[in-house]
Amino acid sequence: MTKKLFALALGLALAGGAVADSAMKFDAHLEGFTLAGAPVDTNATGNARVEVLDGGTALHFRVNVAGIDNLLMAHIHVAPIGSPTPVALTDPAGPVAFWIVADFPPGDTLSDTVNGRLAEGFIITKSDLSDWNDPNDPNSSTIEGLIGAIVDGRASVIVHTSDGNPDTMEPVAGDSPAGELRGTLQ
Repeated sequence: MTKKLFALALGLALAGGAVADSAMKFDAHLEGFTLAGAPVDTNATGNARVEVLDGGTALHFRVNVAGIDNLLMAHIHVAPIGSPTPVALTDPAGPVAFWIVADFPPGDTLSDTVNGRLAEGFIITKSDLSDWNDPNDPNSSTIEGLIGAIVDGRASVIVHTSDGNPDTMEPVAGDSPAGELRGTLQ
């Protein structure tokens, strides 16, 4: 009986350690929507994955796309606490928390079509994050806050495009400065 209890306790301890060591992973399927939730007629698609590392002190991200023309920028937006969750593609996305491609203010566009890996990297310090300020979230602008927003379903990955013509009003494939692809991390 003692051996069985010991074996059971050891098995539970090992299983618990394996669960604690496995990274939390979140995925987003990117579809044709702007950051405000307006649909975009595009054939481009994409996906994003964010993994929590080092016990919640760092993140690893990867974004893949197919058929993106005139890449302008891409980033993670966080909707405020109290937003409907998970944030639907038709809901406003909130402010930028992390710049995946480009930086503020965005510069030129990449006119070549992007197929494959758009970006991959790590978020390891608070200085990697934009200064998004949610008065209801004491952890906004921190890695802990970004992880909390992802867990809550408030974080969206958005890929923006632009043909450089300021007279364009409607978001279309290859020219949607307000976002061409969007997906909520879940």
